[in-house]
Amino acid sequence: MGRLWACLIVSVLCVVYGFGGAKLEAECKTLQQKFASSSTQFTNCLGKNTKPVHICVNCVDTFKNVNSSFVNITQSANCSETLLDSDNAMVTRRLWDAYYNMWSSALCDSCSGLTVDIAENFINKTNEVVHCFETTPHRTICQKCNNEYDTLLNLFKTLQRDGFACADLADSMNSTSHSWSVSYNCGHLPLEYLPVLTMTLGVSLVPVIFYLSLWKFG
Repeated sequence: MGRLWACLIVSVLCVVYGFGGAKLEAECKTLQQKFASSSTQFTNCLGKNTKPVHICVNCVDTFKNVNSSFVNITQSANCSETLLDSDNAMVTRRLWDAYYNMWSSALCDSCSGLTVDIAENFINKTNEVVHCFETTPHRTICQKCNNEYDTLLNLFKTLQRDGFACADLADSMNSTSHSWSVSYNCGHLPLEYLPVLTMTLGVSLVPVIFYLSLWKFG
C-alpha cells in the first residue's frame, strides 16, 4: 500500500506538473503547481490516516486546500480547459473526482457539526469499552462489558441518526463491534454497519483505483 501511495504522488507531480508537455503560460503554471502541491499534501495525509480512519478530522485542512486550488482552476478563463481537459488521462479532473468522491462517501462534512464535547464523549465511551475488554477475563466479557458496550452503541446510533456518523466515528465503532461480535462472540455484527465497513474499505483503496486509472488511460 505504501508503494501505491508513492506512485500516486509521483504520478501527480509528473503529470500535473506537465513534465515533457507543452510550455504553459505563467498563470496556468502557477495554478497547476498549487494544485500539485495541495494534492500531494492531501494524499500524504490520507496515507497516514487510513487505519485507524482519522481522515475527516486530521485531513480537513488539506482537503480544503486542494478543493480551493481545483476551484481556482475551474474559474480561470485562460487555464481551465488547458489544465482539465487537454490531456488524454485528464489527471487533474480524475484526481479531484477521486478525492471528492472519497470525502463525500466518508461523510466527512458531517464531522464538522460535532462539538468538542460530543466527540470527547464518544472517545471516552469507546475507551471505557476497550478498557473493559482488556481488564476482564475472556469468558466473562459478554456479561461484564455489556452495559458499557450498549451505552457506546446507543450513542453511535444517536450520532448516526443525527447525521454525524462520519468515517472516523464509524471505523472506530466498527472496530469495537468486530471485537464484541467476532473476537469475543458476544453478538452479531449489526447489519446496518456493513455498508459503512464497505465505505471505509473504499477509502483505503483510493490510491489503487486512481493509479490503475492512470495506467489505463495514460
